[in-house]
Amino acid sequence: MLNNELGFLWKICLVMTSIAINSRGIAFNLTTLSGKESAELNCCSVYSVDDVLVANCSNLNWIFVDLRCVPVTTEVLLLDRNNLTTLTNGSFQTLTSLLQLSIQSSNVHRIENVSTLSMDGSETLQLGTEFSNLTQLNNLTLYCSKVTHVTNDSFIGLWHSSLTILNLIDFERFQYDPEYFDPDTLQTLFSDDAFQNLNSLEVLRIINCRIGNENMARKFKKFINSSMHTVYLEATHYIKDYYNPNSTFGDGIIFPSTIKYLSQLNLSHFYWIDSTIFAISPGVIASPQWRRHIKLIDFSKNMLGWVGWRFPLLEASRLEKLEEFRITSPSPENEVSYVDVGLDSVKADVHPSSSLSHLDYYNKQSLTESRATNTKSYFKRLETKNSSIRNPLFINDPISRALPLKNDFLNMKFSNKEVASAFEPNELLSQTSQTSYPQLDFFPQQSLLQFIQNPFDFTSSAIWTFRLPPSLRRLKVMYTVQRDNDYLNQSIRLFQSGGEAANVTQIYFVGNSISRGTGTIKGLTNLQLVDLSENAIMVEPYFFDDFPSLKYVILRSMMNEDFFQRTSIDRIIQNMPELRYLDLTDNKLNFLPLNLFSRNSHITHVILAKNRFSSFPITMDLVPNLKLLDLSGNALSYLTDEEMTALTKHSENVPDFYLALTGNNIVCVCSQIKFVLWLNISDYLDNKGNYTCTSQEGQLIDTNVLSRDASGFYRLCYGYNYFMISIVLLLVMSFIFLMAYLVHRFRTAIEASLVRIFIKAFRPMKSSDYKTHVFIGYADDDVGFVRHTLLRYLEEDLKISTFVHHRDLAPGYTDQQMFEAMRDSWRILLVITHTFLNNYELSDIIMKYASHSMSPANEKRLVLLVQETQLYNIPGSLYDVLEDSRIIVISDLSAHLDYVHRQEIKQCLRDIQ
Repeated sequence: MLNNELGFLWKICLVMTSIAINSRGIAFNLTTLSGKESAELNCCSVYSVDDVLVANCSNLNWIFVDLRCVPVTTEVLLLDRNNLTTLTNGSFQTLTSLLQLSIQSSNVHRIENVSTLSMDGSETLQLGTEFSNLTQLNNLTLYCSKVTHVTNDSFIGLWHSSLTILNLIDFERFQYDPEYFDPDTLQTLFSDDAFQNLNSLEVLRIINCRIGNENMARKFKKFINSSMHTVYLEATHYIKDYYNPNSTFGDGIIFPSTIKYLSQLNLSHFYWIDSTIFAISPGVIASPQWRRHIKLIDFSKNMLGWVGWRFPLLEASRLEKLEEFRITSPSPENEVSYVDVGLDSVKADVHPSSSLSHLDYYNKQSLTESRATNTKSYFKRLETKNSSIRNPLFINDPISRALPLKNDFLNMKFSNKEVASAFEPNELLSQTSQTSYPQLDFFPQQSLLQFIQNPFDFTSSAIWTFRLPPSLRRLKVMYTVQRDNDYLNQSIRLFQSGGEAANVTQIYFVGNSISRGTGTIKGLTNLQLVDLSENAIMVEPYFFDDFPSLKYVILRSMMNEDFFQRTSIDRIIQNMPELRYLDLTDNKLNFLPLNLFSRNSHITHVILAKNRFSSFPITMDLVPNLKLLDLSGNALSYLTDEEMTALTKHSENVPDFYLALTGNNIVCVCSQIKFVLWLNISDYLDNKGNYTCTSQEGQLIDTNVLSRDASGFYRLCYGYNYFMISIVLLLVMSFIFLMAYLVHRFRTAIEASLVRIFIKAFRPMKSSDYKTHVFIGYADDDVGFVRHTLLRYLEEDLKISTFVHHRDLAPGYTDQQMFEAMRDSWRILLVITHTFLNNYELSDIIMKYASHSMSPANEKRLVLLVQETQLYNIPGSLYDVLEDSRIIVISDLSAHLDYVHRQEIKQCLRDIQ
């Protein structure tokens, strides 16, 4: 008992120390007493123990905390055996050095703002009788990083409390070896009856308690027929340090016997996240209690995408109240989470680094009724007269063979024509063992290395009818359907009631592996949001025509690079008159049709971040309601006067308009001084209009630095010119007087001199006018081709001088030397490869300079040597200044130049001689 009291003292000390340091609000007025109480109070005894200042205020019969006689440097405060009843906010705010507080036997019934306790000081989770007076406590979070035992009496002190929400977080020292544990050991570490004293609990969250999924599920027997409505479990699987294939695999399959207690709870929300769940047996999610009550089921960040996502999808339609069903696997970037964070302060210097936040804003503003998520379930059997196959859902599936499923579970028939649908399983589940501790090596180890075959064996054409839960509003399947899947001409019809799925408003189908489908999806008459991001998918242009009510279309990071070449963006959205939100982030786009959005005047958000736009891509007159245009991470150098004028006019018509330009290759050269100053005065830009730009000399400068000294920037740009104009005017005046004299006396000689001067001024430039014949621009990874193939031909066969940066760069600023080398070269030859366009950090600058270096005096200065696969990826800024004859296509850089290529190169450089 003494140990328990000491443990309680330590816990309370930590709690009250947090309150003393962090509490805010009402400060207790120490000079005002209620009623006619005397102001003369007994003072505390203050002394030092081992250089620790202690204030002993015990046995003073205090009814409130009075700190007038307590030094502000007190580190230990003893308030034992008083009559405090309640500790209010601010009671200890003056004691900034307080480390320990003791309130034993002080009749404390209530502590304001106590909702979080750290149990780091104890290996046994124990909220004893000392907590019995906190009857008003209703929300409690316990951090259990050092807890190794949870017993039957861990929560005995909360027997009479009104606790409704309990969070147990970070059991870092629970380390279960599934190969060696036994039931008795489990009971001593984490008792099945640990929650027996929590009578009013409604919400229970357990995070990072890796005692095994089956073991965790046994803790909920006490809550049968209780008021509990939400269970959140995260990271409950065996810890990886004690990995055992058979045991871990068995623990990752959820049977009805596994959650026999959970399935009897009247839950409305159930989460089992990031717990290495491989498969879910039939009958798990369709218990009678869940059918009538469950609204949300979340199996996110598990391994269902590889093996066992089918059964829960099949059974979901039985859940009468289901609004949201999540089955996702971990993504390569820690699964995208669509939470309602919002973009309310986006104009207050907030950079929208990801368009997810833009979408979240809309989820709050106009999709609040669509809070549910996803399931696809209760497939209907397709029947025809001609052909039939055995159940295609479970062909060659080791998991389905391991689960106790009847052989005649499903039969499916279909034909090339639509047929009546009736997918009605006779029995989802045969009886399974109900023992509390089943053998964990039930499944062979080879099952861990097998994957499900294609889930459907299709004919060339079919229409599949699926029944969805009647209340389902959001369908979310992310990183789940794996492997290449070619579904040919397979159409899908979804329904909830009345022949359509009118309640479904959002579909997230992200990071899956369907490679091609030429069919359609029918029944989604009220679909408002579709997200097909990160798919290697190829659909027909008419695929989106069946969703006229779509308001939000998200096509981020499409894995198929030909997606937008085969299906143009204007074709995708042309039949979406209600479109509000379009996200095309990270798709390597460099062009949009000029008439894009001509049929989408209601659009308010356009996200084009992380693409390759080198010019402003949209016409502002076609988007009168646009509120957000995200062009961050593109290749924009500047905006034209017309574009700046259109944006400024639009911001006046739409006051909350917002433009994102961060991450572009903005130039702050003298020819674009108006654009640089425009960035500073426009209040609708991200990052307050401050961007990194490249100066005339190739240096990186912040635009706000230039804007703060606009007059200095103007003088830097034009001061020299004006000075030279003055000198020229002086020279002109002198020259006029001189000419008058010379014309009068040396008329014939002057005429001859003038002819020679004007002929020289306007003659085409020759190679002899430049320091170097050819500047070769290439990526570092292509140096082998340049050094061993191209240079040998140019320098040894054609006998011309070249500049290559691997050989000719001197110490110093690389960018400046590259600019000078291009300026001093008669011809600029660029080797365009995938590496040059995507991985060479100087490619954009070199291509921009090369395109701007073309002039009437040297109009054939630029030549491209293009890898065949990159022919259609050449930026428009180069295409605009080149003739086709100046583009030489090479299929293989590893081969020697053939005769045709040599002649083409020689032809482009022929007048060097």
